Amino acid sequence: MSTNDLTCRHTGRARIATASSAAFTIAAYLTSITSPALAEVYDLEPIVVKVNAIHPSQTVRSEVENMFTNPRSASGVGGSEIQNLNAINTSDALRFTTTGMVNQPFSGDRFGGGTKIRTFGDWGASTSIDGLPAVKFADEEGGGYSSSRIPTIAIDRIAIQKGGRGVQYGDGTDGGVVETSIKSGRGYDRHLAGTVDISTAEERVYQLEAAHGEKYWDIYAAGRIFDGNYGGEPANLDKQDIEGAVAKVGLNPSDSTRIEALAIVNDSETRIFRGGTTNDIDSESLFLSATVDHAFNDAVSTRVGYLYSDTDTLWPARSRDRSIEIGTAFGDLYHTRSLADGVDYAGSIGFEHKHTNYLRDNQWDAEFTDISVKHSSAVTFDHNLTLTAGLRHTWFENDIKLNGVKQPDNLRTDSLFSWEAGAAYSVFDMTRIRANVASGYNRFYEKYGNFGTDALNPAGAGDEIVESLTYEVGINQGWGWGYADVAVYTTEQQNVPRRDAGAIQNVTVDQSGVELEVYADVTDDFSASLGYVHIFELEAERADGTKANGSIFFGSNGVNVPEHQATLRLDYRITDDVSLWGAGLVSDGYTQTDANGVTTERKSFERIDLGAAWRINEHVALRVRGENITDEKDYGQTLEGAPTNTVGKLGSVFWLGADFTL
Repeated sequence: MSTNDLTCRHTGRARIATASSAAFTIAAYLTSITSPALAEVYDLEPIVVKVNAIHPSQTVRSEVENMFTNPRSASGVGGSEIQNLNAINTSDALRFTTTGMVNQPFSGDRFGGGTKIRTFGDWGASTSIDGLPAVKFADEEGGGYSSSRIPTIAIDRIAIQKGGRGVQYGDGTDGGVVETSIKSGRGYDRHLAGTVDISTAEERVYQLEAAHGEKYWDIYAAGRIFDGNYGGEPANLDKQDIEGAVAKVGLNPSDSTRIEALAIVNDSETRIFRGGTTNDIDSESLFLSATVDHAFNDAVSTRVGYLYSDTDTLWPARSRDRSIEIGTAFGDLYHTRSLADGVDYAGSIGFEHKHTNYLRDNQWDAEFTDISVKHSSAVTFDHNLTLTAGLRHTWFENDIKLNGVKQPDNLRTDSLFSWEAGAAYSVFDMTRIRANVASGYNRFYEKYGNFGTDALNPAGAGDEIVESLTYEVGINQGWGWGYADVAVYTTEQQNVPRRDAGAIQNVTVDQSGVELEVYADVTDDFSASLGYVHIFELEAERADGTKANGSIFFGSNGVNVPEHQATLRLDYRITDDVSLWGAGLVSDGYTQTDANGVTTERKSFERIDLGAAWRINEHVALRVRGENITDEKDYGQTLEGAPTNTVGKLGSVFWLGADFTL
């Protein structure tokens, strides 16, 4: 979708923009939008475009990026919903609010949540912060909340960018990318706000944000402290403490130049019960970035920058010491022009130099260097038909050490092309169709250690780059008070690693499905959002043509596939100051087919949250939330026909919270 296609209409509450846009929740897509002055209560409304949403130096870049992604699909959620659904774990909030995310058993409760997007032949998608090149984070292991690295009060929105995204983002994009946008100080005037939340599970969350913007500079800062004292409820968890902070500083020497620096730090300390003893686990993360946007004129601009990410988890009781350190230098040149009357062009060229250091348990010291050049183009005819094409060429280099000894180079592919092409066209004023084909790739360096030394065995497939290709068609139908969007896709992943007799056996994984999103302002006071995903099939095939069924990574085990997933969100404004909301997720039974064709089925589950907010005055709001009101404790783990074990599992939790603005 292109923000150029949006024409906002106001009738009482904010309405959906014209539906010439491609599919996804509008709130998640729009860039750099100033948040409400009051700390946020639950709000299902799409965010309305603001004229001054971005700095003038970023206008050309924004136009190029929006035109290029016009035929693509995404799904997303604004910061207010994330804050209210799960103030600590963003992955948990995403499963309520976005389509395309694959919910898995054993990670379906409030503490877990994966980052798989559409695909099963990987261990999760990469993350982009503020649209920068993608990074991967070390897992937060053992127990307690995962995906807790960014204070939720600082999140403007999260978008699930679907389908192969290799051209734009690089590694870890075979199924899509999780793009998180951090708030900016632009548009704020001496803003100070915070939230306090307490739960019946002995949890306390404190968050604070401050922001201010002037013509030549702006600043945003936020912090969070979380204290959870569980004492064995759930049975494996004693306590968890999380401290994190965000700071974003912008400098505007002129209307032609903006310099922006971002820092995110987080520390999670967890104590779990395992094997009759307590285990301490420490997960730390640091993300730093600096960018410069400069507009040479109204049609040409550039952005250059550098990002650094360092995430690690230390679990002494299991001798685990794992980290991923990434440094990426990048630059892009953006250009727009009119080719003829009614024919507009937007394009970019760019480069990336990415270095990754993957450390595992004081045994593996693996370094990966990726150098890329890329190009994107989009042509629009009569402000309607948009045609896009993109190409990226990446060169790869490995340097693997095991127990201090350099290993032979087992990289089978030293370069590859990523590409995409798409088209979008409005057949009627509020009906837009789209089609695209796009590739992505995944280094899958987790095979080192997770698959033992299999990747070093020359008798196997060694270290190959996972490549994906997604074909997708979609339609977005709008009306004056909402929209519906449907996308049908099929994705093939090649070179997916599978353990086999001490060596890597590559498989090809095919998966396909359909996604539906509906948003409606039913009345001026009542809004609803529906999401539905149906997975048609999943099939894995070995290089010799034999079927591995759903058994992809280890032995004869199969991955768990939910055939149907559905979400529903409701937002009812009783008065201007009092609101009610609900959010529900249903995931049907999971089917797991092993390498021998034996199928195992697991039970379905649901999760329903209900909440209410009372805005006492312009400075204070009170919130209550019932989490998991049906007392679900299994989340798809139990086999069909077997009794559900609920002992030691956390069920319903109730929250009381307050938002304040000074």
